This record gives sequence, C-alpha cells and structure tokens, in this order.
Amino acid sequence: MFLQKTLAIINAELELFNLKIQYPSPFLIPKNSFPPSPLYLTDETYLIEIMELVSGMFLSKRVVTHTGVVSPLTEIGRAFEYLFNIKLGDIHKKHESVIKRKPAKVTEFLDMLRKVIQEESKNKGYL
Repeated sequence: MFLQKTLAIINAELELFNLKIQYPSPFLIPKNSFPPSPLYLTDETYLIEIMELVSGMFLSKRVVTHTGVVSPLTEIGRAFEYLFNIKLGDIHKKHESVIKRKPAKVTEFLDMLRKVIQEESKNKGYL
C-alpha cells in the first residue's frame, strides 16, 4: 500500500514536470509579482535624501534578514525602492556619496526630519 502511494506521488510529479516542459508559461513566476506600492515621493524629495535613510539604517545594523543576519545595504536599498516606487541605481555608489558629503550636508535630510518632529511635538505641547 505504501509503495503504491509513493509511486502515485512520483507519477503525479513526473506528469507535472512534463507539463512544465510542454507549457512553461503558466508556471513562470512574473518578475514583479508584487503589486506596486501605493506610496510615491514628492518632486521636492531627492534620491540622495532617501539614501541618507538607507545608509543610516544599514550603518545602525538594526535591520536584519529573516534569518537574523544583518541586512546588506543593497537589500535595504531595494526595499526603499519598492516602498516608494523609485530606482536608486548603484546603491553602494550612492551610499558613498552620502558618506563623502560635506559635514554640514551629511545628514541634512535626517536633520530636517528631526526638526519637523520636534516642531510637531512642541506644537502639541509635549516639549
């Protein structure tokens, strides 16, 4: 009985394999199988500003993969690309561009974000 069921499973797998060979298109996974993100950046937002966020997340080592390993820079960058429907291009080159900026500009976008959060907190009476 066990051998018959095992053979039936093997035969079913072989049939599926043959169908994949004869008709490959239904079995192909679309390259972009996820729906696009509903989020977009305004025209006032520059990619280098988003790279400040990506670089900060990467350097903080607070983003990990599903296995618990610190996430590579490119994975964090690709996640932001998907999140905001953007293309960062060469993420390592853009990361270096952030790091090489003049001292006053290195965290310009992050500083602006900190400022608007502090202003909102002050406006609501928390500061």
